Amino acid sequence: MSIDEMCRVLSIGKKTGYKLLQTGQIRFLKIGRAYRIPKINLLEYLQVIRPE
Repeated sequence: MSIDEMCRVLSIGKKTGYKLLQTGQIRFLKIGRAYRIPKINLLEYLQVIRPE
């Protein structure tokens, strides 16, 4: 998912979303200039599932 989608799901602003990525709280992939957040990583952040 994109940064915009992630922010919409979490009900946060883009600035807060980028801060979560930069601090490593949510793992992401950077493809070119775009940030991509796998849904599994978002679920880990929300503690719905535990990382293996």
